[in-house]
Amino acid sequence: MHSPSLFNVIKILEPVETKTILNQLLLYIIKRAGTNILVISCYNMTISYKGLNMEKLSETELYTWHFLEDNRAKVQLSSITECAELSHVSTATIVRTLKKQGYDGYSDYKNSLKHSGNPSLLRVNGLSDEANAFIYRNLEEVLRTISLLDVDNLTQIVKRIDKAEQIVLVARDSGEDIGDDLMHRLQSAGKIVVSRYYDNMEEYAKKMTTSDLMLALSFTGKETIIANAAKKAKNRGATVISLICDYNNELSDVSDLILLGYKSKLEKDVFNEDEESSIPLELLCRIMMDMYMIYKEKGTIRD
Repeated sequence: MHSPSLFNVIKILEPVETKTILNQLLLYIIKRAGTNILVISCYNMTISYKGLNMEKLSETELYTWHFLEDNRAKVQLSSITECAELSHVSTATIVRTLKKQGYDGYSDYKNSLKHSGNPSLLRVNGLSDEANAFIYRNLEEVLRTISLLDVDNLTQIVKRIDKAEQIVLVARDSGEDIGDDLMHRLQSAGKIVVSRYYDNMEEYAKKMTTSDLMLALSFTGKETIIANAAKKAKNRGATVISLICDYNNELSDVSDLILLGYKSKLEKDVFNEDEESSIPLELLCRIMMDMYMIYKEKGTIRD
């Protein structure tokens, strides 16, 4: 990652002062990008805020949301009836899902897709359209990861963390560095935390008790060793919480609670798995820790 010292001049066009969280996210993204940002246009940025306070989605609604997001080009060319046929859900399910995400309906969502492709939304002067697409990818991952948050889920997670006598953190490959940072932050908050990144994670899981908590970090949820360790921990009565970027997998099925991140479809077509963005998983860890610290101080994270 390039040094944040390259971060230079920011100009916000059409700022929305009441939405300070957006400015904080932009600063975070720009520092992570490690580049000189000259102009950031917040044109029609309210569109990106839709879904940030979404209601909890059912499994069918979550499937519907992922289908809509993964098939934007088809959605823009399809009526709601055609989209329902393509996704094998009812038009009522589509409308209900979009309303929970903050949209007025299907037409409102389609209009937002047109604006989301506006290159002035986040653009670095002097870079090609392709390069700017990857810059925007960072903003997209942050906003959509936040859109998947659920207050009930977060509340249960911070309570389980606070109650756990011991936390066992498991991860593999690029998730290990993220796991190390999370472990140190949890330890600084007074928790007993151990990390297991290699073959012994399954053996260690066999020794866990009902008072323990396993935190599993995974981009795909498909690492067999992590899923097996989670199963063994669950069999011992321990709580399993997973931070993942893919919903349909064995790790998700065995977990008691899940924090789901959004991983850009753009990078899946270009990068190898080991080179994928770590932003969604890093952001989930950061949010989880921030919520836990608020819970420790206030006793709740709800308004």
